[in-house]
Amino acid sequence: MGAIVKKHLIAPFLNSATGTDGYVDKTSPTWLRICKTASFDLNLNPETEDYDYICDENPTTEVKTVKPSFNTPLVMYKGEDDYEFVFKKFFNLAVGQDAKSEILLVFFQESLDTPAEGETNKVFMAWKSDCVISVNDLNSVDSTLTFDVLFGGTVKKGYVTIADGKPTFTEGTYTA
Repeated sequence: MGAIVKKHLIAPFLNSATGTDGYVDKTSPTWLRICKTASFDLNLNPETEDYDYICDENPTTEVKTVKPSFNTPLVMYKGEDDYEFVFKKFFNLAVGQDAKSEILLVFFQESLDTPAEGETNKVFMAWKSDCVISVNDLNSVDSTLTFDVLFGGTVKKGYVTIADGKPTFTEGTYTA
């Protein structure tokens, strides 16, 4: 039996970089890890379709597409980067282009490199996608700011290299 995958090994990052136009800067991303939440439940939101093939007694369900998203209650710690970024979206009532960003989801339990003895892994499987950040609820009693991250378009599959604690995404398959 393998080891259980712990919560800290699946890491969502948002691109907090802003370009000269005031919108998300995709050319020089600044990846901000969502840390101060006690809940991360990624839903693939599969869209299915039933086919009633003539050779089968009962219909068959096929998955047509997926549209990943997650909803998370961020604990409001003033000064924490994740809170400051999401609160700005909340305060400015971000819609349209202002609500857009990029999501980088790093699967730290899926390392791809073989480090030298005494060193740690630095290359991990990852997804990257455009996204919309939809802030839903500020709960001052629970000190939470709840928001959705809705993946948009094609999810790029690849890997992340960690250098100086910062992730760099590369689309495609890793080769050592």
